[in-house]
Amino acid sequence: MIRKVLLVKGIVQGVGFRPFCAKLAKELKLGGSVQNNSSGVLIELCGSNENIDEFSKKLLDEAPPLAMIQTIEIISEEKLLGPIGEFTIKASERQEMQLVLIPPDIATCDDCLQEMRDPNDKRYRYPFINCTNCGPRYTIIKELPYDRTKTTMACFPMCDDCSSEYNDVTDRRYHAQPNACPECGPTLWLCDARGERLASNDEAIALAKAHLKAGRILAVKGIGGYHLACDPRNDEAVRALRARKKRPDKPFALMAKDFKAAEKVVLLNGMARKLLASPRRPIVVCPKAKGCGPLLSAYVAPNIDTYGVMLPYTPIQHLLLEDEDLDLLIMTSANLSDEPLVAGNREALQKLASIADYYLMHDRDIYVKIDDSVIAMAGNTPIFTRRARGYVPQPYISKDVLPPIFGAGGEMKSTFSVSHDHYIFTSQYLGDLKEVASIALYEHVMDMFLSLYEISPLFLVHDKHPMYLSTKIAKDKLPEVKDSLAVQHHHAHLAACLWDNDFQGEAMGLILDGTGFGDDGNIWGGEILVGNAKSFIRWGHLLEAPLPGGDKAVLEPWRFALSILLKTFGLDKSMELADKFWPDRKRTSEALIRNMNIYVKTSSAGRLFDAVASLLGLRDAVTYDAQAAIELEALAKGRECAPFRLERENGHLILDWRPAIEWLIMGLMGGKRKERLAAGFHDGFAAALAQACKDISLETGIRHVALSGGVWQNKRLLNVTCALLRRAGLEPLVHKNTSPNDECISLGQIAIGIERWSK
Repeated sequence: MIRKVLLVKGIVQGVGFRPFCAKLAKELKLGGSVQNNSSGVLIELCGSNENIDEFSKKLLDEAPPLAMIQTIEIISEEKLLGPIGEFTIKASERQEMQLVLIPPDIATCDDCLQEMRDPNDKRYRYPFINCTNCGPRYTIIKELPYDRTKTTMACFPMCDDCSSEYNDVTDRRYHAQPNACPECGPTLWLCDARGERLASNDEAIALAKAHLKAGRILAVKGIGGYHLACDPRNDEAVRALRARKKRPDKPFALMAKDFKAAEKVVLLNGMARKLLASPRRPIVVCPKAKGCGPLLSAYVAPNIDTYGVMLPYTPIQHLLLEDEDLDLLIMTSANLSDEPLVAGNREALQKLASIADYYLMHDRDIYVKIDDSVIAMAGNTPIFTRRARGYVPQPYISKDVLPPIFGAGGEMKSTFSVSHDHYIFTSQYLGDLKEVASIALYEHVMDMFLSLYEISPLFLVHDKHPMYLSTKIAKDKLPEVKDSLAVQHHHAHLAACLWDNDFQGEAMGLILDGTGFGDDGNIWGGEILVGNAKSFIRWGHLLEAPLPGGDKAVLEPWRFALSILLKTFGLDKSMELADKFWPDRKRTSEALIRNMNIYVKTSSAGRLFDAVASLLGLRDAVTYDAQAAIELEALAKGRECAPFRLERENGHLILDWRPAIEWLIMGLMGGKRKERLAAGFHDGFAAALAQACKDISLETGIRHVALSGGVWQNKRLLNVTCALLRRAGLEPLVHKNTSPNDECISLGQIAIGIERWSK
């Protein structure tokens, strides 16, 4: 028999960790104790070697959903001289100068669902049931320490029963700050557009379901904000939602009652099922199931071959989806245009008045807004497209103490990051900073992070773009920070991917996105870099071409299509082709061609994909970000390989797409199927990228390739490129914990700052 003392660090306090340890120790017939201290959780174990080893294994494998174990350190180990004794939960040590890690909001656990469905339980059908293992956390905390009085639950004093549970260290609701029941907790109600209450609690659920079945649009208050809900089978309702929300094409997310309902409309592999059922409950983008077309309105996700699906994660959602004839709902963020989602009750009545018919509201306030997380499946590889609810504010953990740095992030798909102690905290997706409401959200969440974690940044890292609002906001709000560093956009992408993979060496970087301010003043976006967080070389890039109309070309892909035709075929042939492709834009295209040399040049891979989509007749104008490229990916079927050319020019490796454009136009004129042309462009581009990396590897000996930038959300391109890189003996590094899009910029800025300012 032995006595072993363990110190567990991470998110291990306030998440039901001590009761879990006590239960586990009892199962394994171990004595000892568990106690919170200023470093984490201290566990004393007395018993056999085998049982203590089993305890350590189960500690990692079966920890509570809200827990995140960083390290398990053996403090001491000795022979046990006395009896094993009982296992006890000790009172917490006095904690000073402790960095408390806040857990994210977590889906309703199975225990709570079982109670909610039990007619004999006091929380039967209670829409705010929660416990230490589930429910709202991040979205209700105003300040630390994490006590009920410091949350939006402060206005709901616990009844005697709830208080007894809260103070019982062996209870599942021990120190569960949102703990509540029908006697003392929040209330649910349904109201009309005037705010007049029509029903409360369970009657409100019943009436809400009736309205959904009748084709009405409901605003439903969730954990991080409101959703707009309607029946996805009702064509009229879905079309009305599109018209009212002014969202003509962007796909709507679906919420499915369970796997059975989800599999009616999507194909689920093992990883997708694991993500859907996880306590984090992201939206998972999966291929549409064969034959699912007649089941749902064609307007749910038009012109693409995937649906974004999630399972219910709040008690309200479980109650709404309990009927067999309402086992699927559209659940899309309730917002206007590109603004942040609506979270307040008055705000909902004001801003959603032209969209929602009815409102399912409650009186538990949301302190910080947060969207649903979105993960796309590239085979079995998950790709974040939005990291938010369920994942934020979980930090990235470093073995080293980090300097206090603020990374301001980008402008589109903005986030910020801040390093402190052993952690890097990255905010949730905050939207497009060209929107005033998004700026306000950025500032609110920034204030909250710095206040909650008591961080005073000494250093600032920002993008090199001279007009980024994220830079202005950070400088305005951190006037005391004098030491700052401007970082090139694509270098930040490279550094983020390397950090995300815990890779410290030199790597190649295939950084493909829509736009980033280049060191030469041009717009970069198809970059082949070599380096690390400390420094980089622009080894190569896509062939550059003018971007006619600047930002207008982003919204109208035909403009860059015209530019690449001119670059490929010259003046006469491009004019002839322009007349064929865009006969109604003859005067505009002629003017653009004549003035093409005045426009800024770009190496953007994102714009190249948009242009190819336009040439294939998919879309000349877009209504949401990356629409043309997403539809091009959906079109691609079969196996072809368009030719690209690699050549040296002014010391750079140039990936020349002109042979591929010639091949594409010849194929179009020859009647080749557009599906095969789209596939050929994808696979030929992947082959050229892999060949470029193979050539660089032979020259430098570098074997690792970081893939970052929003273009890598293209599942076909990612899968084919990774396969070709591996075949060439190279090792692709893809993002694991953050999105490859501009959400990762702030993390990369921090990584670069750490190299600059670490002692």
